[in-house]
Amino acid sequence: MVRGLGALTVLLWFLIPVVAFGLDDTLDPRAFALFPRSAKDLQPGMFAAAALSLPSLFTLLAIAAATGFELLWLIVFGQSAAWIILGALALIPANLAAFALCLLLPRAWFAHSASRSSSRSGREVGGMLGFLLMFVVIYGFSLGMQRIGDMNFALLERWLPGIVEALAWTPIGALFSVPMDLAGGRVLTALLRAVIGASTIVLVWLWWRRSIDLSLTSALSGDASSGDAKVSPLVPRFVPAGAFGAVMGKSLRYWRRDTRYLAALGLYPVMIVFFVAMGFMLPESRPMMLGMTIFMCGMSGMSLANEIGFDGPAGWVNIVTGLPSRANLLGRIAAMALLMVPGVVLVTVTIPLLYGMPQLLPMTVLGSLGTMVCGWGISMVVGAMLPYPSSAPGTNPMKDKSASSSNAMIAMTVAMLAVFVPLLPALGVGIWGAVVGSMALTVLAGVLALVAGAVVFLVGLRIAVVRIDARYPDLFQKVRAHV
Repeated sequence: MVRGLGALTVLLWFLIPVVAFGLDDTLDPRAFALFPRSAKDLQPGMFAAAALSLPSLFTLLAIAAATGFELLWLIVFGQSAAWIILGALALIPANLAAFALCLLLPRAWFAHSASRSSSRSGREVGGMLGFLLMFVVIYGFSLGMQRIGDMNFALLERWLPGIVEALAWTPIGALFSVPMDLAGGRVLTALLRAVIGASTIVLVWLWWRRSIDLSLTSALSGDASSGDAKVSPLVPRFVPAGAFGAVMGKSLRYWRRDTRYLAALGLYPVMIVFFVAMGFMLPESRPMMLGMTIFMCGMSGMSLANEIGFDGPAGWVNIVTGLPSRANLLGRIAAMALLMVPGVVLVTVTIPLLYGMPQLLPMTVLGSLGTMVCGWGISMVVGAMLPYPSSAPGTNPMKDKSASSSNAMIAMTVAMLAVFVPLLPALGVGIWGAVVGSMALTVLAGVLALVAGAVVFLVGLRIAVVRIDARYPDLFQKVRAHV
């Protein structure tokens, strides 16, 4: 157990900085670039500083507690007095060496990341992937908890010792295994694992030193820019040239390049997959999962609820050029529709078929489209009435502070409530039709949702156009500075 937990500890110390792209490195080597010190001079101090962090101290306390239990095990279950003494003498050095490896791995990785001349877009995409990976882990854990009662623990108990033994031959588990091997009289095994652990520490230390040297150099020369970008027309070829086409083209570029948009676009497929998996694991929850799918389609329309805030200081261009408010709003919605509508139709057709509920196809497809269109209408009104400052373009989703303000919370609450009020009649008819099994009622529910969405869209467009025409400079003053 101690060997397995030790290997897991070392692995987590390495994986967390690898997958958590949004973490700030307080010991970034580039901060020392202006000082006349080499990596060899900086390494001991940086290592000592890393050892003084709270995670390091908590890990050291956990290792100290495990050391006490290991010592007790050696005394009770050791092969002989000589081997017990030998294992006890190796216990503290081996565990401290494993603790040092825990500290070195993230330091080396952070320095390696700082030394890479990656483009800004690459770092932004990395942050978005880390954000999505976090949700995948959360949803995966939730799905696993749904089936924990069906797990075969006897099989786990049979396989777990073999897995731990395999990990003990890897760099992450070798050092924690040395004292146990000596206590059992396996000298050759202990020596080989000690060599594996010591070699790993030396190699990681040298990797860290080389990465520090490279990062010190890159900090003075500057990071690479976004690279050689291909110049393409702003207005898409399939759209007539004009204000509408220019806004649509600009928005399409936002959705493709800006991680604030990409994070929202990537989150929906993750949640849809979760709903589908939940429906297969718990068949009785399938109607609810279909409803949640329609709900997510409506939420996708809410992604446009702060478009003026997302413009930030660049919004002055729309004001000084006299961009028509109608084209400004419709161009943004058209860009999102081009990206989202095909996916929504595919999902809402596929899920009922997978669940064996083809009779609900009209309701899910029309209901999802109606909810999305309704979300667009509400988003236009909320964006024109309650804009709030956003984080700068390319902000890591895990470091985005824009949604924490009171204005953002009020705007999102109003938007979420306003979306479903016009859809209540369609929701009631849809539930009625699903309960009694009436195809006519489910089709009627989808039609009602689509009609309600179209009405809300037209009314919302009119309100937003009037508001922006009258108060655009005032709205710009609220969002001209990024948070």
